[in-house]
Amino acid sequence: GHTTSMAAVSTAVARTPVARTPTAALAGQRRSVAARALPQTSTRGDPVQLASAVARLDAHVARIGGADLYAATEDATAAVDVMVRSKNIGGTLEECLARSDGVWEVCVMPHMLRLSAPLGITFRPVRYSLKDGKIRSDVRFRLPGGIVRGWLSSSGSVKATARSDHDGAAIDLVFERFWIDLDDGDVPKDFVECVSAVDKAVDAVGKAGFLPSFAFFPVHFFDAKSGTCVFEFPPLRSNIAAKRVGDVEETLKF
Repeated sequence: GHTTSMAAVSTAVARTPVARTPTAALAGQRRSVAARALPQTSTRGDPVQLASAVARLDAHVARIGGADLYAATEDATAAVDVMVRSKNIGGTLEECLARSDGVWEVCVMPHMLRLSAPLGITFRPVRYSLKDGKIRSDVRFRLPGGIVRGWLSSSGSVKATARSDHDGAAIDLVFERFWIDLDDGDVPKDFVECVSAVDKAVDAVGKAGFLPSFAFFPVHFFDAKSGTCVFEFPPLRSNIAAKRVGDVEETLKF
């Protein structure tokens, strides 16, 4: 969801494995390889409707003054649904990743909204910084009453998935560092600045709790021109929309 934060606050939905014959498994593997190798530009439905959905989400973010998952409206969520159905990432996944460098903030994240809002907990912004195959996630959190607040951060790498059991575009995230900043400043601290016993404990717990099921994300929509990306968090079957809000600063450490 911040990917690590999502793993911490989300409850995975149990899934029953489906038996596959060797022939079916091989066919699935061939389909998956082909899906990743070929440009994935097909659009289901009306292209005009898709363009309208992108414009509606842009207008929503502009109207509320930035990406804020707690301000998501029914119309914004419906626009994201149109993008999900399109399965349009504007090229191959490799091309998509090559154009994804920048700072992204989440504007629609249904499962985080459902889980945190009733508890009075906020995660805002949920921010991803991507550069040259590296990713850093910074999530500002606030507990009820503001008694405890700060940033949850993690960093690692992002690449096209190595899984062969999925048709379509998908990425694997591998987070290697986890840390917390309780100062609640406007800029989260880097990992090297967080070296207390608490930080070491957070890093250890994060590494132990980062499961493969939290590392796999299908990508349903990507548009570099508008700076829009929609991907899925499979354990809760939740589609997440993020907007590109700027460039990665040279001083940011991953």
